[in-house]
Amino acid sequence: MRAHRETVLRTFYDFHRGIGIGPALNPFPLGRARRGRRAHAHRNSMEPARNERAGLYRPRVPKRVPRSVPDEEFNEIFARLPSHRDRALVAFYISTGARASELLSAWQAGVDPGRRLNSVVRKGTGEFQELPASTDAFVWLRLHQLELDDAIPRGRCLPLWWTLRSPSRPLT
Repeated sequence: MRAHRETVLRTFYDFHRGIGIGPALNPFPLGRARRGRRAHAHRNSMEPARNERAGLYRPRVPKRVPRSVPDEEFNEIFARLPSHRDRALVAFYISTGARASELLSAWQAGVDPGRRLNSVVRKGTGEFQELPASTDAFVWLRLHQLELDDAIPRGRCLPLWWTLRSPSRPLT
């Protein structure tokens, strides 16, 4: 964003200086190597072009590290989760790519382990969408359901995720 602003200001001052109503010098000049001529005009055209800054005040763009967790660290985190419910939620989150709020909107009727689909309410449209999920996610969900069989109310129109403490209420 800052680089775009610097470019806009430099061209603004160049335009007004060119028609004679702006300052004599542009407060956002190009680099010294580019003044009055094309940048890198002397370079060999057979070599790949270098990616260099154009203006003196152009900020450096940081190199971002991709957001990922190594498999070993993920396995450690997953193993430390305290309940089957939490493991099921994380497994659905990873395998479907749905938002956490979308996963918590799932109903008991929206889970189809035979087809490996989980229906959620999408955030943008508010419509139901079936998302494919991993087999492991359904295994963890079933273990959670067996673990709290008496505590979780059953019904097609009831939420899929419930609190672990009593009294049971929908997880939000």
